Amino acid sequence: MQLRFTSIVLFCGLLAMEGLHADPIDLSNSFNILNQQRLAGEFLGCRPKAEMNGVVLALQSVSDMLGNTTGGESRGSTYSGLLNLGLAVDLQKAVGWEGASFKNTWLWLYGNDVSSKFIGNSLTASSIAGQPAFRCYELWLQQNLLHDAISLRGGLIPVDTEFMVSDTANLLVNSTFGPPPLFTMNMPNGGPTYPMATPGLRLALQPTSWLTIRSAFSQGNPFSQQDNKYGFDWNFGQAGGLLNINEAEADWCKDSASKGLPGYAKAGFWFQTGQGSQGSEQQFNFGSPSSSAYNNGFYGIIDQKLYVVRDKAAVSSDKNVVAGKDPVSAQGSPAASCTCSSKGLSSFARIGFSPNQSSIVGFYTDMGLTYTGLIPTRDADKLGVAFGYARMGCQCRQSYQDNGAPGCGFESVAELTYSMRLAPAIAIQPDLQYIMHPGGTQQYGNALVVGMRAVVDF
Repeated sequence: MQLRFTSIVLFCGLLAMEGLHADPIDLSNSFNILNQQRLAGEFLGCRPKAEMNGVVLALQSVSDMLGNTTGGESRGSTYSGLLNLGLAVDLQKAVGWEGASFKNTWLWLYGNDVSSKFIGNSLTASSIAGQPAFRCYELWLQQNLLHDAISLRGGLIPVDTEFMVSDTANLLVNSTFGPPPLFTMNMPNGGPTYPMATPGLRLALQPTSWLTIRSAFSQGNPFSQQDNKYGFDWNFGQAGGLLNINEAEADWCKDSASKGLPGYAKAGFWFQTGQGSQGSEQQFNFGSPSSSAYNNGFYGIIDQKLYVVRDKAAVSSDKNVVAGKDPVSAQGSPAASCTCSSKGLSSFARIGFSPNQSSIVGFYTDMGLTYTGLIPTRDADKLGVAFGYARMGCQCRQSYQDNGAPGCGFESVAELTYSMRLAPAIAIQPDLQYIMHPGGTQQYGNALVVGMRAVVDF
């Protein structure tokens, strides 16, 4: 009996093993948060529904961990953090208001600035560092007319979201590659640029597909970050002053079917009026003045793709090319023989001057290169290298010399950075900066800054 029972058990076990081998249990892949385009995913389906109705909610965290290893005032490291919360609404989709849109952005800044704490330079090492606060950055309503040929925007407007900036330079960590110090160091309290904004109006005209003309009028002085903590200290009198900035942008080869490489050029100027003096002994500092009676400046920008990795399109092959002619589609137009990817080499260069003797920065220039997808299988990674140079204005340089500052004249920075896309929503960016003449003089040795930036999209 015992032998029979044992035989039955063994037989059943063999059948079970054979069954498991023949038909294994299929376990579905578990949820992986790192696979999400945004870390929070779709919010149980709410996010796609909201976007279908024209409502986009974005939340991004940016963290800079930077340390000064040599030179500057002293050695040390800091952490700077930014939480960017934004709401954008396409009012045509949301409520049927044709051509209208709305945007509201809030910034939560925290941590310390390595430049002010350890280096003493003016071209600050971290582009996100600022006075800790929870501040309104954008709050505007926009109306487009005539198929977007005319665009009018009004409200709380930072000018550096459209004016003076290069898309290729956005990768860099140092603040000089954002809104240029030619503007921020000549305008009172940096002007309406990150992380401050002022109320104003912006008009954009697009008479042709390749030309855009922009003009903005806004409060020139946003006041200090300590005094204007929330962004709502609006003043339309002499204390706030008036800023007018104008820019023309010409684009080329924007269409993916174009044979040339895409790029654009910008040329612009500004003038600012207000209350107070600039460059006086009371403002002995290679940095933004607290007030300014008058300032103006001119600048030019070129952003050009130098090399693009082209992927062969499925609709064409070598057989389609006869006698050096482009293949022709069924409609009779030239068929696309290749499609451009985001991989390739991009460049930027900016130059500008401010003719006023009282200008803190009289001349500025920068240039840089960015390569996307340099390493095989790492198509989203970006390598960037750039150099920026800011020269003191006449009165500022003379003031430094009168006070015995050694070797006064300019400050410059060279930066090397590499952004690694660890996941669709997470990027880590090691960064190296060499800062020459911190603060515009040779009072301190050249500084070597080493650190990392982390970006997370929720």
